[in-house]
Amino acid sequence: MQKIPLDLAAPGMKLAKPVTKSDGLVLVGAGVELTTTILSRFRASGVQSLTVQGRPVDLGDDGGSDLERIAGRLDHLFRKHGQDRFMITLRNMLRRFFAERIAAARAAEEAEAAAIAAAAEAAREEAEAQAAQNRIPLVDDEPEGVPARPEVVNGNGAPRENGR
Repeated sequence: MQKIPLDLAAPGMKLAKPVTKSDGLVLVGAGVELTTTILSRFRASGVQSLTVQGRPVDLGDDGGSDLERIAGRLDHLFRKHGQDRFMITLRNMLRRFFAERIAAARAAEEAEAAAIAAAAEAAREEAEAQAAQNRIPLVDDEPEGVPARPEVVNGNGAPRENGR
């Protein structure tokens, strides 16, 4: 999931979180695929940013999440408390906390990608099965002895003369 400015949002992206106005009113729920109409309504409502599924936009942050950036800063944030046992314990607890959250976020992204891939495969198989079920036989597929073109008959069941 990635938080992006509204200007970088494009049709086809899916929302990972609901989009709300500043007063808390939900405009669109999570999981909705963005369209040009929805994006123009967001602009009119004053929405500044969106949280979308995956990482569709390269924001130059090396693909790291907010949690990874915070976890990477822990040593810097605790640099003045190197000898304080309480602060060392707190830093280690925070490291474990962020490591667990990062692992959970990655697992959720992998599960989401696997679910999308499985759904695409199921849809492909269903389309193939539907196409096979509705297949129209070609001329070469007709059994022997069956005329390729039925004879035209008149109302009495006899063949028509001269196609009339």
